[in-house]
Amino acid sequence: MNFSRRLTLFIFGILLGSAFVYAVLIRGREMPAWLPGDRVLEQLREHPVQVSSKGACQLKCNKLENNDILSVLNTAEVLFSESDIRDKDIPEYVLEGKGLKGQSLKMKFKSQQLTTNFLELIQPATADTCNCQ
Repeated sequence: MNFSRRLTLFIFGILLGSAFVYAVLIRGREMPAWLPGDRVLEQLREHPVQVSSKGACQLKCNKLENNDILSVLNTAEVLFSESDIRDKDIPEYVLEGKGLKGQSLKMKFKSQQLTTNFLELIQPATADTCNCQ
């Protein structure tokens, strides 16, 4: 048997074995999040969101809706450098994502037991003039 025939059979075997492994073991399974940012987002998304009084005031001042919070959660990246995660029982995470209208928003969240708490809106300039406490 010459080299090209052996190489063809080898490649055919690899492809057949890969298809079998995919069909039996991988297809239809949900893969868990591996990276720290993905794990945080998964944890925040799995529970209903409660809005703090300061967060509600900031949303109202910036003419945003509760659906903007969900949009940010779905399109977010976790900013660990701005998050408050050290020496806290319940870490607070800063997320940056897109709102419903496509605007970039930074929001602070924390996850407690069975709820995700939206704490505050961080960056918009109009949030500073709202006087929300």
